[in-house]
Amino acid sequence: MSRTKVIIDTDPGVDDAVAILLALASDELEVLAITTVTGNVDVALTTLNARRLVQLAKRPDVIVARGCAQALAGPLGEFEGVHGSDGLGDLEWDEPTIDVDHDDAVEVMRRLIESDPLSIVAIGPLTNLAVLLERHPGIDRRVEKVVIMGGASFEGNVTPAAEFNIWADPEAAQKVFAAHWPITFMPLDLTHQATLGDADLQFLRELGSEVGRRTADMLEPYAAFHDQWYGSRDVYMHDAAAVYELIDPTAIVKQGVRVAVETGGQHSRGATHIDRRRGHAASSTRVGLTLDNARFRELVRERLSRFD
Repeated sequence: MSRTKVIIDTDPGVDDAVAILLALASDELEVLAITTVTGNVDVALTTLNARRLVQLAKRPDVIVARGCAQALAGPLGEFEGVHGSDGLGDLEWDEPTIDVDHDDAVEVMRRLIESDPLSIVAIGPLTNLAVLLERHPGIDRRVEKVVIMGGASFEGNVTPAAEFNIWADPEAAQKVFAAHWPITFMPLDLTHQATLGDADLQFLRELGSEVGRRTADMLEPYAAFHDQWYGSRDVYMHDAAAVYELIDPTAIVKQGVRVAVETGGQHSRGATHIDRRRGHAASSTRVGLTLDNARFRELVRERLSRFD
């Protein structure tokens, strides 16, 4: 079976953690590196969390590289703590032995892109990708595909107009969407269709594995947050939906579109304007429209069951 070589650019994050474990458990993907960025928590913690997850998955072959500490326009400010103060639900972890690469995230991306055809799944703010484009003009033409979790058509999750990953660095997102690589992106309209519920948390606990137990424990406070915020304990698997697209490109219905990112506006900063008119049907930028959640949940269960 041909495997897709992948860099995961991320800000772990509970749903990022599920996405990373899903990718590491999937034979369709060869995860080369996990590059980190400030987002759900600051980059020191996202890098620590990436090391924790790689160690949890027993995958020391995967490179971990630290990326950008702040958005292009400057620091984000205070974090909301949706994912806990440490980003992974404030569990206790042993100190990981996984090392951080001597190169920063952008240079790790460059050297891997120049070595092999690969795809990037971007499930955090897009700062690292924007800096990659700035440092290495033309490198976008060497990337097979970028899958982005970000954006929203109808309702944001950090403001009424904006989804967090785009809102956190809209200047970076604007550069990334304007580049020449093919893009498939998963806005909230799509990722709100991908959920795990209490039955899935119980299933994970009953696996008897460290991965199953820790994943359920990470998801528990996230479920409580969803119950408070949305009125349901079903948790949105935003980032895992982006990984799902690389595992099975037929599983998500998509449409060619044009995307513009709002970098100004008192109420609209970070909004994604998605032009779905038929003239863009052949666009190399495609948006995810629908997925079958029962099929998605079955895949997540099966893949996370593979860990000892």
